[in-house]
Amino acid sequence: MQSLIKLGSDSISAQAHFPDEDVRKYLHNEFNEFYESRDYNVAWLDFHQPRHQADELLEALDAAPEHGLSQKTYSIAEIEELLNNLYEIDSKKERRKKWRKLIKSKKYKEELQEADTLRFKKIAQLDFLLTASYLTYASHLLAGRIDPNEEKHWFASRREKDLSVHLEEALNKNEIKASLEALAPAHDQYKALQEYLVHLINTEKKEVPQVEQNLKPGDKGEGVKHAKVRLSFWKNLDPDMKDSTSYNDQMQKAMNDFQEMNGLTATGLIDKVTRELLNHPRSYWIEKIETNMERLRWFQGEGFGDQYILINIPAYELKVINKGDVEMKMKVIIGTEYNRTPVFSDTLEYIDFNPTWTVPKSIAVKEMLPAMREAPNEYLNKRNLKLYDSWHANAKPLDEKEIKKIDWDEVDSTNWKYRLVEDPGPANALGRIKFMMPNNEAIYLHDTPTGHLFDRADRTFSHGCIRLEKPIDLALYLLDWDKEKVLKRIKEEKTSTAVLRHQMPVHIVYLSCWVDENGRINFRKDVYSYDQEHLKRILQKEKSVIS
Repeated sequence: MQSLIKLGSDSISAQAHFPDEDVRKYLHNEFNEFYESRDYNVAWLDFHQPRHQADELLEALDAAPEHGLSQKTYSIAEIEELLNNLYEIDSKKERRKKWRKLIKSKKYKEELQEADTLRFKKIAQLDFLLTASYLTYASHLLAGRIDPNEEKHWFASRREKDLSVHLEEALNKNEIKASLEALAPAHDQYKALQEYLVHLINTEKKEVPQVEQNLKPGDKGEGVKHAKVRLSFWKNLDPDMKDSTSYNDQMQKAMNDFQEMNGLTATGLIDKVTRELLNHPRSYWIEKIETNMERLRWFQGEGFGDQYILINIPAYELKVINKGDVEMKMKVIIGTEYNRTPVFSDTLEYIDFNPTWTVPKSIAVKEMLPAMREAPNEYLNKRNLKLYDSWHANAKPLDEKEIKKIDWDEVDSTNWKYRLVEDPGPANALGRIKFMMPNNEAIYLHDTPTGHLFDRADRTFSHGCIRLEKPIDLALYLLDWDKEKVLKRIKEEKTSTAVLRHQMPVHIVYLSCWVDENGRINFRKDVYSYDQEHLKRILQKEKSVIS
């Protein structure tokens, strides 16, 4: 038996038990290491019956949907078929607890002992399958199903753990279910989303007709009833009232809540935009929650720490969190679809007052060069820009005569060698304050002279950096200065730097669905289409694994 296990668990043969290449890559050789560490003995089975740990594993896999994971990817049907063939027991969920009572007769056991090598092979095959299912599910709970770093603008350090050791400890302690649950994120946000997911999964699944027309308080009819049923998905409506056909005060309040949780102005009216959201099928909301739970599996540790800045791209919002409390909140402007703000974590180290702005080459060539061809000196003066002859540290600024001599019609992206720098001032693209967290993506937080853009609902206007609605408030918080001191620095009109006494972690995340500090779930527009892309990759992976 041990020779069969050794032969079947090597790194080449083990691939058959992990059809998902990403899982194989993530686990490395942990499957083989697991069996090697136990002298190639089976882990889940005895000759006459499965061990209770196998029963417990199947019970744990039953809970996969509560984590937004598909049971079909864990070979449950194949495991149950082998259990039936080998032990002549029905291993379906509702009957698994009878396993321990299914002790066969002495005669039956003697017959089994006379079985040929084929039975040993099947036992080894089933044991491999159980181990592979555990490790696959464990890796999904720990680090997610897809690698986020395949996205150009996504930088995440996936959680890691030696899962072969984790499994061996779980077997020894008889804690299979507990060991798997321990791998799921301990982040409060994950648990909060999970509660909403379970609620939606368990909600009555009868088909609900769509709301066909706009509605307002005082209206009556079947359309009102259908809207109430859809609102009841979210526990915002008293279930005893959802059969009523009257658009009453209670329904208006529930509609206000629904609009706010989707980032709309709370009017209490079912207009076209609200109706389209209301008519989304239950599956839409479930997939939205599941996709964001997947992203939470990519976060390191149990959370973000005690004190940090959280910037959520789809929410266009910055929050300062201190020990779970939101101490500051403001609107932000993020990168356009073409110039996406990346997803990553870093640390805020210092603040520049009255910053200069060194124009990136891409912006200079694509956006400024066409205007410079027409009247270079006029354009540069109007924009308060200096033109340097190169990007070297000792580059010299060009005067108007030198600038005029350049044949700008011959300058393009292939021969652009100049550095453009915008001087400090109220019209500077970075405003009066820049918050620096040195990183490879050259992303920082900053003030902006275009404050009117914060009144827009969709705020994707930047080249990737993050513009702040209340930069002075954030500076006061981080520096622990009084307002007069901050304003004095700004009025000096010269560039200066203030180093933070206590560096502040910054987490730029992409959560199109989250639970706020009041316990209410929120949904936002998928501004960069990551929801679509991540869900597509997840479904493609599931399809390839199952087929």
